[in-house]
Amino acid sequence: MSWVREQFSFTDLQRLLFKLSEHVKAFQGLTPAEITDLLGSSEKCTFAPDSYIIKEGNVGTHMYIILNGDARVMKSGREGEFELARLAPADSFGEMALADNEARSASVIAVTECALVRINDRAINSRPDIGLKVYRNIARVVSTRLRAADELLVWRL
Repeated sequence: MSWVREQFSFTDLQRLLFKLSEHVKAFQGLTPAEITDLLGSSEKCTFAPDSYIIKEGNVGTHMYIILNGDARVMKSGREGEFELARLAPADSFGEMALADNEARSASVIAVTECALVRINDRAINSRPDIGLKVYRNIARVVSTRLRAADELLVWRL
């Protein structure tokens, strides 16, 4: 993996507060102060085009939120890799790693240069009041994705 780790500037944090609270499903219902608390222990990462952000099969403890750029979600199958989704700014991924610390179920590859917020499970678990809200929202996100996958599966059978 080739990426650059940066600290957030004050201006970055202010800009992110609005974007995260309004557009990121995993952070719905969090107050600006709660989001600021999470961002205080997060990292800003930049990935070049065609870089793997996460790789299927690797164990992870981070979720990511796209600030700028586009990425694609790829899953290995019998006939090679299959694109599951395209991701854009305000989309998140890697949420399941926060819940189970298991192997990644798919790869995410930068299509364009991507700037991301990287949040680890310790940041969320260290504040149970915030963690409860985030995990509830993650359950909703994962449930929505599962329902969509079920629909695709039924139509392919």
